[in-house]
Order: sequence, then structure tokens, then C-alpha cells
Amino acid sequence: MKQLFMVTGALLRTFARNRQALFWTFFFPVLLMVVFGFLGNSNFNLSLLVVGGHTKAEQRVVAAFEKIPYFKVQQRSESQARHLVQIGQADAALILPEHAATPPWHAQLVYNSSNAQTAQQTISAVESAAAQINLAMTGQPAALQIVPKAASGSHSSSFLDFLLPGILALMAMQNSLFGVAGSLTRWKEKGVLRRFLATPLRPIQFLGAVVLYQLVSGLLTSAVIVAIGTIFLHANIDLPLAALVVLMVIGMAAFLSLGFVIAGVSRTEEATLPIINVISFPMMFLSGVFFPVTSLPPFLRVIVHYLPLTYMVDGLRGMMSGQYAPWSGPVGGDITALVVWFIVLAIISTRTWRWE
Repeated sequence: MKQLFMVTGALLRTFARNRQALFWTFFFPVLLMVVFGFLGNSNFNLSLLVVGGHTKAEQRVVAAFEKIPYFKVQQRSESQARHLVQIGQADAALILPEHAATPPWHAQLVYNSSNAQTAQQTISAVESAAAQINLAMTGQPAALQIVPKAASGSHSSSFLDFLLPGILALMAMQNSLFGVAGSLTRWKEKGVLRRFLATPLRPIQFLGAVVLYQLVSGLLTSAVIVAIGTIFLHANIDLPLAALVVLMVIGMAAFLSLGFVIAGVSRTEEATLPIINVISFPMMFLSGVFFPVTSLPPFLRVIVHYLPLTYMVDGLRGMMSGQYAPWSGPVGGDITALVVWFIVLAIISTRTWRWE
């Protein structure tokens, strides 16, 4: 055990002295949080041009739209409004009917269709606002009233709160794969691992030290990312430390086992990096790191559900959002699935591992 801890300490000191490795280990996840966090938390605003407003009733409609925070309302002539929408300088133009003294009115909404997402947001926002304005003007109560309520245990959150658990899982995967597969393949290619066989240090002790080093550095990196996200970026998350640490350790263990498999089948470092990218990139974009898995097509959702990164993201996000209680059934299911992945990959790695 003493030799195990000595080698682990040496690897940690080497990591701490490598300024380039420290920079990219911490800079990349923080950059992702800042960029995607600010993009996701940006204010929703629509530029709406209103044509009309000649009668008192129409003026009430224009005033009502102006009071809605996410509309930036300007009045224009019909020709100007259509032109500005067509060239993309306005999201939509609401053309009120002429000489319509009493409702119902049939107002035309002209929108720019070059951006399908913005166009759909515009239509939905204007239709929702029109329904509210119509209710206010007619005084007729809605037949169905919606009372929003968050799921039990969860709290309202920003996109950064959604993103932070995914970043933790992503960095655990990336650091584990590149740290083990990349390093071991490089050492194997240069004959470093073969020389260890001639030392008093047993092979199992050296590999155990590599695993322990990756787990400790991974937990330290996660702690720094959480601290930056909560203190400087004001993320609103729950931190049940014991359950989070257990999930992180088991998740990293599964990816470390995958790294050993890759290092076992790869003979050169040049061959290792493409294999890691082929495995990690699909999981990065399909396992719910940046957007919910529910937004994927049904057939793809079934496949993605069984990926190890999906289980890790789901467990971390569920606990950090307050949706899952620590050690609850969903968290236990994610941990069990990661344990299964770890066992399977560990067995495969024992069959594929080579010292040379």
C-alpha cells in the first residue's frame, strides 16, 4: 500500500507541475459553462412591428403588447413593416385590420421564416399574448386555467443549473479516457511500462496508482468546477456530497475501465486518440450533457438511454436539481447501471491489456 500511495503522490505532483495540463483541465469546462450558460440564460426578446392603432380599441391592443416584457414593439406602416421583416431586421409584423371598430378581428402576423426556431417562438408568443389580451378585453374567463407547479423536490433553475451536472459528467469521461488510454498507450509505445516489470514495484501496484490518481484528480477537478459554477456564476444547485461522490467515483471507474480497454487494443498513441474521439463524441452530444435526451427521436432515445454517460448525467442532474433524493430509486438505478458497465469493461480490459 505504501508503494501504491507513493506512486499516486508522484503522479499528482507531476500533474500539479504541468501548467498546460492544469490550464486545459480547468479552462475547458469553465469555458463551456460560461458560453453555454450565458447563451441559455439570455433574455428572450422579440422585435414586433405593429401596423394600425387608429381606433381606440386598436390602441388598447398596441398598449397591451407594449406592456409584455419580451416584446419590443414599434409601430410602422404596412410597407415598412413587411420590408423590415423580409430583410430580417424584425421578427414579425402584426397587421391589424383597417376600419374594424368591434371584435372579432382577424389580424395578420407576418414573420421571417429563415430561422424556423425563432419563427415558431414568435408565432407561439404572439398567439399566447393575443389570448391574454382577448381575455382582458372581453372579460370572459378561460374555460381551462393552468396552474404551473414544479415536480416534487425540484426547484426552478436556469440553463446553467441544467448544464453544470452535464459538464461534471463530461469532464469525468474525458479526463478518464484521455488520462488512462492516452497516457498508458504513450508509455507502452516508449517502453516505459516494460521497464516497470523489472522494478520491485508490482504491475498491479502501478496500475492501481494510475487509477487512484485519476480518481483523486477527477474529484478535485469536479470540486473546483462546482465552486466556480456556484460562487462566480451563481448556479443554484443541491449538493448531497456523499451520494454525488459515490456516483462520480463509480462513473469514473467505468470510464477508466473503458480507457484500459482502448489502451489494450491500441498500439500507438496516434491510433488511440481517434478511438477515444469516436467513442466520446457521440456520447457527448447524445447523452443529455447540453440538451435533454427527451428531445431526441424515439428510436435514438432508446439506444442513448443505455450509454454510461447518460446514466451519469441523469444521476448527477437529478440530485443536483433536487428532483431525485440521494439514494432514491432513480439514483440507485443509475449507480447500478454504472456498476454493470464497470464490471463488463473491467473483464474485457483483463483480456485486452498488453504491457508491450
